[in-house]
Amino acid sequence: MSLLLPVRNDTSEPPPPMTPARRRRLTGHLSLAFLLDQVAAGVAGLGTRDALLVLAINQANIAPLTRDPTARQRYGALDAPAPDDERRPVSVSGVAASLGLPYETVRRRVRALEAKGVCRTVGEGVIVPQQFLASEAYLASVIGAHQRLRDFYEALSSHGLLDPLPAPAYPPEEALRGAVRLLSDYILRSAEHLLVLTGDITSAVVLLGVTSHRTDLRPLLASEAAPRRRPISTAALAQRLGLPAETVRRRITGLVEEAACVRVTGGFLTPEETFAEPAWDSFFADNATNVQRLFSGLAERGLVAAWTS
Repeated sequence: MSLLLPVRNDTSEPPPPMTPARRRRLTGHLSLAFLLDQVAAGVAGLGTRDALLVLAINQANIAPLTRDPTARQRYGALDAPAPDDERRPVSVSGVAASLGLPYETVRRRVRALEAKGVCRTVGEGVIVPQQFLASEAYLASVIGAHQRLRDFYEALSSHGLLDPLPAPAYPPEEALRGAVRLLSDYILRSAEHLLVLTGDITSAVVLLGVTSHRTDLRPLLASEAAPRRRPISTAALAQRLGLPAETVRRRITGLVEEAACVRVTGGFLTPEETFAEPAWDSFFADNATNVQRLFSGLAERGLVAAWTS
């Protein structure tokens, strides 16, 4: 992660108590950094925006299956993606609305993804086909996401930021693909909240890059003091996010106009007073609930027990 917050190696003693507000803030900043790392890593070599499109399309495709316990078990292993005929196609307009993107942008990107075999049009909708989800490139992305999840869990748990988790209900080797579904749900849920702050998914990703760049959380861990932040330049932000520099420049100009971040010597950062606004307070509160839900689901699938055994 791009934050400065040491993982406590000696967990024999419980972490020092902290107020609920400070606990939510710490969880929130760790979550923002995790989301940035996950989104910037992409999917199977795809760029940031295409990776988010694939994530949104695939989650819509498998939504009926995730509500079926037998289907979750049937398609939980890495080598068992759900077949195309069991996937529910989603409309381009539905994907565009969910990510706050123009319809024409999504239509154009979906056509490009179809040419790469990443998407396929079925009737009036789009699916991510089984063949892509079984590819070596996609599976490598799943394994990378699993490691980032484990690092995120260790950072949270070492500072007492998670409530007790449920016992395993499945063997972990049958749950990795299911774990990615839970992670995708968490990312999309977080994106919905960030869209409230920014208006579109590209601006949300840019804001993630600004908020998480070289942020030192140790003052917040020790007391109610504000984290220390360093600015990031447009060029460095574009490189970190894998986005065109001109795209980042336009989006960050809009974020400055909306007071979501400020221009300072050396680049841009999000000032501490911004995080005290009601929209951010709502994000931190909802995020704490969503993080607990994510790791409760992972614990039920046996992954947390496997990490800690």
